[in-house]
Amino acid sequence: MFGQTFQIADLAGVGALVVLEALLSADNALVLAIMVRHLPKAEQRKALLFGLGGAFVFRLVAILFASIVLQQWWLQAVGAVYLLWVPIKHFVSHATSDGEAKPVGKKFWATVVAVELTDIAFAVDSILAGVTFVDNKQDKIWVVYTGAVIGIVLLRFAASLFIRLLEKYPVLDHVAYLLVAWVGVKLAFLAGHTYDVYHPNTLPFTFPEMPHVVFWTVLIGVAGIGSLVAVKKGTAKSHLPEDCEGTFSGKDLKESSQASSEVR
Repeated sequence: MFGQTFQIADLAGVGALVVLEALLSADNALVLAIMVRHLPKAEQRKALLFGLGGAFVFRLVAILFASIVLQQWWLQAVGAVYLLWVPIKHFVSHATSDGEAKPVGKKFWATVVAVELTDIAFAVDSILAGVTFVDNKQDKIWVVYTGAVIGIVLLRFAASLFIRLLEKYPVLDHVAYLLVAWVGVKLAFLAGHTYDVYHPNTLPFTFPEMPHVVFWTVLIGVAGIGSLVAVKKGTAKSHLPEDCEGTFSGKDLKESSQASSEVR
């Protein structure tokens, strides 16, 4: 039906792709959690709902135009610049902050727009990985769709989980931004490699794509070591909220949500 074929072996492919989507969604979820955590609880859920809808739409579009996106080195470069700019802005802002907490509950729609832009960036990376997984076979595109939909659901729950973890362990903020920066570096390598492939002999050197083993080794290493440090520092600072500069606890968000409800 619709030019698609099914074999029992395809179920194993769906399972493997779901695992891949879960791993890719982890980075996306971290960014979404960071973007919406300044909002009151009720608005966090709304913003994540918009993000879920945007992720679904953009991933479907990415599937339809995957072969075109694969050739657009400039689109990959723009995504890389964005993913590198976000953590740079975070660390510069943190280094120059005066320790005063920023007000929460403002600029809901601005947050939604930022979430949707992030969905676009991650949709490209996620779907291209899926298309590559099935060797770009058009009669197996349903496998990519299935994995993408399940990945979106995993993304929604993962984002909610990361929000709670960020509230409990504020230092995870820095770990998350380091992961985002590393994904940006990976995308930059991909952009350079894509340009080199589709515009041969225009560079004085061959631009390699980052090996998967290098990417995942660094990613897992940063996440693992960073998480251990965050848990240790989070526990040590649990009785000293004044030391957690620029972060908000669950109590802060609850009070902001109640205040917002009273105003309405």
